[in-house]
Amino acid sequence: MKKSLLKDIGTYKNILISSFLNSSDIMELMLGSDYSQDDVNNILYNQIFPYLYSDETKTDIKTYLCTEIDIPKIPTATIKDMKIIIWIYCHRDYMQYSKQEYFGTRVDILADMVEREIRDCTQLGIGNLHLDSVTYMSENKTYYGRQMIFTVPDFKFKG
Repeated sequence: MKKSLLKDIGTYKNILISSFLNSSDIMELMLGSDYSQDDVNNILYNQIFPYLYSDETKTDIKTYLCTEIDIPKIPTATIKDMKIIIWIYCHRDYMQYSKQEYFGTRVDILADMVEREIRDCTQLGIGNLHLDSVTYMSENKTYYGRQMIFTVPDFKFKG
């Protein structure tokens, strides 16, 4: 099989989504405290997406978590930069949430949970993830959210 520069795009998405699905804090925030394994099995492509999901006609009062991967730069013959973009957004009527040791709105708390979950992930890149920015986004009058951008260097090709 030929080597691929782009193979890591899908690999990174799988690792991130698996991490989110295995986090009881994230699942509880997104599905409620009485969530079941069936709920977790059905959340992918309903509330968690491996791309930016945006549907201006949606009116569901839910929380959404989306991820995308870019390769913005290949600075050397052996290293590529990986950019992880995570979008978290929620219906404005669903912003109130509280959990011990977390502060802010549902969107703020989920962003904090995501950052804590992936900060020390050893499956992504070489070294630790670097959080570059966290900004708010207002998709429309109904939904509000945050965009988080992380970067990490990785080997250009893996064996």
